[in-house]
Amino acid sequence: MSIEVELPRLLEVAAGFGTVPMLLTTDEDDRPRAAATSLSWDGTTTRARVGRRSLANAAARPLVSLLWPAPPGERFALLVDGTVVAVTAGEDPREGGHVTIEVQHAILHVVGGPA
Repeated sequence: MSIEVELPRLLEVAAGFGTVPMLLTTDEDDRPRAAATSLSWDGTTTRARVGRRSLANAAARPLVSLLWPAPPGERFALLVDGTVVAVTAGEDPREGGHVTIEVQHAILHVVGGPA
């Protein structure tokens, strides 16, 4: 079960999670990759600090997602879909950089339950 999050409320909902957000990208071989990140927000646009692999993935394949895992004992995880609109490498390319993501859709998704 999923509950849509209205984009004007996204920052409020994300701030309520006690978990570290993960940036989900796709490698050149179509394997999904998850990496912990930190975010800064400007409306429905967010800037994420990323490592070199996530930076390269996001530059080549700009459809990404953000995932806040459900906190222990909670029912919902937060999933956010967006498009990378800017990629900025750091001074040392081995250290990654930042990606700017324009958010299109967000949901709270129920985790757990019967297998």
